[in-house]
Amino acid sequence: MIYGIISDTHEDAMNAIPHIVVEFKKRGVERIIHCGDIIASHLKPELFGGLPVVCALIKSQIDQPEFNDPPTGWIFTKPNNRVVPLGGSYLAYVGHATSFEFFTGSEAKLELKLHEVRSQHDDVRWFFSGHTHHQIYKQGHLVNFVNPGAVEDGFDGYEFAVINTDTLEIVFCRIPKTPPIKKTFSVGVISDSFDISDMDPNFWPKLVKELEKRGVQHVIHCGNVSLKDIGHKSFENMQVYYYLRPDQVFKTEYPNWHLIPTGTPVVDIDGYKFCVQLELGADLEEKSEPQMHKLCLGLRRKYPEILYVLCGLTNHAFLEEGEEVRIINPGGIVRGNRNYAVICMPRAEITFGHVPVDPLPSIK
Repeated sequence: MIYGIISDTHEDAMNAIPHIVVEFKKRGVERIIHCGDIIASHLKPELFGGLPVVCALIKSQIDQPEFNDPPTGWIFTKPNNRVVPLGGSYLAYVGHATSFEFFTGSEAKLELKLHEVRSQHDDVRWFFSGHTHHQIYKQGHLVNFVNPGAVEDGFDGYEFAVINTDTLEIVFCRIPKTPPIKKTFSVGVISDSFDISDMDPNFWPKLVKELEKRGVQHVIHCGNVSLKDIGHKSFENMQVYYYLRPDQVFKTEYPNWHLIPTGTPVVDIDGYKFCVQLELGADLEEKSEPQMHKLCLGLRRKYPEILYVLCGLTNHAFLEEGEEVRIINPGGIVRGNRNYAVICMPRAEITFGHVPVDPLPSIK
């Protein structure tokens, strides 16, 4: 199924909900998940386009009569009763405040929380939360954590997310507060491809096909690329920016492949600046959100115009939407899930996807 994820609608003073529902229907959404902080006057099926809604109640709403009975087609989740069917044999945890635990803890502690929930409910594959009013994504081996951001008082517009549970693609979106005037373009982000060409000779053509479907013309490789893959013919119609570790030396030049200098690891595409920090992916594992933001402030002092910090080194994808910059780890290609990310500018729409793997042939 395709799910639309929203949170923290509050009073919806700017009338964003109907506009987000229009976006949901354009994107084929079949069911809405609301991660909490909804007011009683918004418990109207027509406000949400008649789509089924799973909505997390916060503690103070449990005893309020307005929240006793969900509208037709709706499901309420409550503290200590947050797990619902997601489609097929999988389950989802639909809560509200777990993002705050990440704020005070770390990425590693969040992963422990996910495993704790899964130990109690074996088929939980998605974990949804809101509350902190910014977008977060933590891909796990079996459980993925998602905060879609806030409809009201988000950092950069009226935020939401869309998930396809078949392809496991997730898109973090927003309706801008004012229409941008700059032209739209998309940047693909990959990392940690290592020896993928030896393991799957068809990987690069498949990846490029996925990127082309999303309008990508520029690709940033955050590091751990095999030297023999530099200049790969599959990317002949794209501009590729790649980062090399200090122990890697490559002297052959290709017109459309651009080495990211270690001294100033900033890629400028159409006036938007992306800072590449390969090792940061591992460093973030033990940091809380305030510590991440402090680290990014240091990078902003050095490179004031950067909007994105791109990293790698870990297998799983990660997104942290901060007040200064967005941190994106596309996740690994070889040891991860053949991950990639796409950033669509100027609306800052971020897609996390996977290059599909063909099933094993039947045994005759």
